[in-house]
Parts: sequence; structure tokens; C-alpha cells
Amino acid sequence: MAWWRKTVKIEEPVSRNMMMASFDSIQDVFLQSESWAIPLLPFHSSFLDLILALDTCASYRRHMGKAKHPWLQVLISCAVGTFGGTTVAALFLGQPPGWMGSLSSPFAFLLAFWLIFCCPGNVPYKFITRHRSVELVFGYINSFSCGHATSSWGADGALKSCGGGILANWLGMIGKSSDWMFGTPPVLKGPSMTVRTAFFTSCVYYLLRNPHEFLPYGKDALLTHDQARTCIWLLWVFVLSVHELLKVENPWEWLTRLVGVCFLCPDEIGGAPEDGVYEMVFGKGEKVTHDAALSGFGFDKKDDEKKKPSKKTD
Repeated sequence: MAWWRKTVKIEEPVSRNMMMASFDSIQDVFLQSESWAIPLLPFHSSFLDLILALDTCASYRRHMGKAKHPWLQVLISCAVGTFGGTTVAALFLGQPPGWMGSLSSPFAFLLAFWLIFCCPGNVPYKFITRHRSVELVFGYINSFSCGHATSSWGADGALKSCGGGILANWLGMIGKSSDWMFGTPPVLKGPSMTVRTAFFTSCVYYLLRNPHEFLPYGKDALLTHDQARTCIWLLWVFVLSVHELLKVENPWEWLTRLVGVCFLCPDEIGGAPEDGVYEMVFGKGEKVTHDAALSGFGFDKKDDEKKKPSKKTD
């Protein structure tokens, strides 16, 4: 070989086991899903937002039964259910909601709204609600959105991934009645699978990444950022599969009970306390039945306090 020719060093490929290669392929699918677009459109519009909006609008119409509501009311209710979590999480962080940054998400929502409520023959609505397999496929596609929400917003992702349903239930925007009224969301009285999964996956994501280096190991010491995000999505897929395919009502029941035992926190708390060690040491004493003037739920007077008689004037 001539001296003026530079020897090219051929690097040997790094051998990787089949499991890591498969995980990398799955990771690529998850990371690329955020840029998926609705086909056959001359401009970009989010495919994941379309599926989420279709699922939300179909659920709202199913709850309506045979009743019909004004279109503007239905539009606002479905918008709250679709973008409520993103909006609330953004407001808490002092940021503009992501769906307001472009026309991609709003157009996907409007298209889904028209397909569910206005399409001739109601074919899309019937196709989604009358085939369990289609709803299951929609659930798996929505797991991409849940994974992105949790891993993009961290702890606030718990609210982002399930906040729309909580907000809609709180405002009474679930389709069962044409009247909106404030009420305690049923998902808070008995947390749904979505709420539990959003909470626990956000905790797992924080433990995997350790973004504030509060834990002994460093930031992203266990997994890379993309690997942690992919694991969170796979966790959503696993919970959905256990719930739908294996018919496990609450896949998080064992973990919920374990956390309750560790922190001495039962499912329902409060109420009048029973007599115990305190009464043995200090005695029962007089129980205060009213709030102090500056208490959080305050200004309640004693129930047994009698009004002072007014002085009679001659």
C-alpha cells in the first residue's frame, strides 16, 4: 500500500443480544409515534390526538343515551374531556397548553367530533362502540398518548394523562345530563384504573430518571431518558392488557394495599376516632365540636350554643 494512502480502520459492529435489539426497535416505534400524522391530508395533523378525540367523543355520546343536547354544549364538553388534562397541567406550570401552539390538535379534535356526531349514517360511532376489539385497539393506541404525557411532564403527567376525565366529571360534562353542575368526580371517590396508572407510572418515571438527583444514584443512572420513557409506555400497555385480556378489575390493587400498609393509610380515613392510648393517658376530656374562627373550614359556631334573648323594649 502506498504511503500517501490513509489506512481506513474498519470498526467491528458491537454485538447486542436479541432482547436489547428488540427493546431498541420498540423504543423507536414509541418515539416516532409522537410525529404520526393523519394520512391523506395535505397538512400535518396528529394521529394520536385524532384517536384520543374519537374515543372521548364516542364515550360522551354513549353516555347521552337517546337524549340530544345542543351541539355547542357537546363540543365544549368533549373538548374538556380531550384537552382538559393538558390544559390544567400547563396552567399549574405557568405554560400555554400544548394544543394551542398549532392547528394540528384542534383540527384532529374537530374531525373526530364531526365523525362521531355528524357523519351520515353514524358509521364511525357504530364501528367504535359496537366492536369490543376496535375499542381495545383504540385503548392500545391511546397508551402511546398516556406514555408521552407521563414521560414528557414528569409528576405533572399524572394529571395530564387523566385530568380531562376528572375535570369533565367534576363539571358534570359526561353526557348523562344536559345540565352542568359541580360534583365530586366518581374517579376520586373510587380511583379508576386510569387514575391509578397515571399516578403510579409518574412515580416510577421519577424513580427511573431521578431528575433532581434527590436519590443516591445520579440522574439517568439507571436508564437513559428515551429508555425510561419507553418503559413507562410499556407499563401502560401491560396494565391495559392485564385489565382487558386477563379480566383483572384492578391491576394495582396489591400495590395500593402495600402502600396503605406501609403508611398506615386505609382506603377510607377520617370520622370520629375510637378511644385508645390518648384516653388512657389524658382522659376523655371535653370534645370541641366547632371550628375556630380562622380554621380552614371555619366560622361554624357550636351547635348547642343558644342565642341570647333579645331585650324587650317597653
